[in-house]
Amino acid sequence: MKKINYYVIGGQYMDINYGGTETLLGAKRLATKCTEYWDNFQGWHKPRVFKAEDCVLGRNYFGTNLYPKANAVPVVSWNGYTKKWEHDCY
Repeated sequence: MKKINYYVIGGQYMDINYGGTETLLGAKRLATKCTEYWDNFQGWHKPRVFKAEDCVLGRNYFGTNLYPKANAVPVVSWNGYTKKWEHDCY
């Protein structure tokens, strides 16, 4: 059984868990696959990648799922201006 080390979580108004992967490279690929279009002229955004230990079970409009903790910092986030993945962006 594979161990999930990273979760891909995005969403403009509410967190959406797109799934987990064993490797950081796999998480970046999943995030790219799950690119979202945000309204209000914000354009396309890739979901952020969080460590598994920074996620907790929670509930929102989409149901019960894993979401980042209140002060969790993404492992990597996509910077749309430089077109690169950046570590500890926040």
